[in-house]
Amino acid sequence: MNLRSIKIQLSIFLVLFVLYLFFISKEIIFLSIFGISLIFAIAADSFITYLKTKKLIITESSIVSGLIIGYVLSSGQVWWITALASILAISSKHLVRFKSRHVFNPAGFGILMTAFLLGASTEWKGAYLWYVIILFGIYFSFKIRKLEIIAGYFTASLILFGGQALMQRVNILDVFGYLNYFFIFIMLIEPMTTPAAHYGKVIFGVGAGALIFILYLIGVKEAELVALLCLNLFAPLLNKRRG
Repeated sequence: MNLRSIKIQLSIFLVLFVLYLFFISKEIIFLSIFGISLIFAIAADSFITYLKTKKLIITESSIVSGLIIGYVLSSGQVWWITALASILAISSKHLVRFKSRHVFNPAGFGILMTAFLLGASTEWKGAYLWYVIILFGIYFSFKIRKLEIIAGYFTASLILFGGQALMQRVNILDVFGYLNYFFIFIMLIEPMTTPAAHYGKVIFGVGAGALIFILYLIGVKEAELVALLCLNLFAPLLNKRRG
């Protein structure tokens, strides 16, 4: 195991965070969904990779995708929906591709498809525990060179949600209390489905923040995931904005 790998570091953080949340909740079912999502993500990825290479490989990305799905999907639904979300996530990584790169955030795709097609519910476990997520999230964003996405997202969110708070005569600082930090620091900045160009990353972050605001206003469910997959489609175009 290469501890210098950012995906391994992310996996370790996600596992430790799971254990912390389990320590708080003391619910076995809480852990079961992580086990299901992780097992099926690894199995699906290993199976597809074996068909392609005739080698049995467990990839770091399948572990990360499985763990993320465990965080986001609700623990209170039937197990096979979680399993299907993992299978769809991994399948999208291998099948929905453009110029040798997968188009959609795998975990986001799998979760959203099960939510829309089967009515799966999301829970976003620990998403608002900023004091746990932010420190590692900034480190993670720096290592993969995605801080511009974070800056763009926070700028758009604070302008739009902050402006809404002022209009409703609500304390603008309350905006920080309902931001989804797990989405921002773990899912939004997934390296393969976001732009690499400087201005492209800024536009991606601003666009995500603005689209989420609009989707919330019109009552779209799973606004973060819908916005993420929509912006994923524009990532190749945004990569053309060099600088």
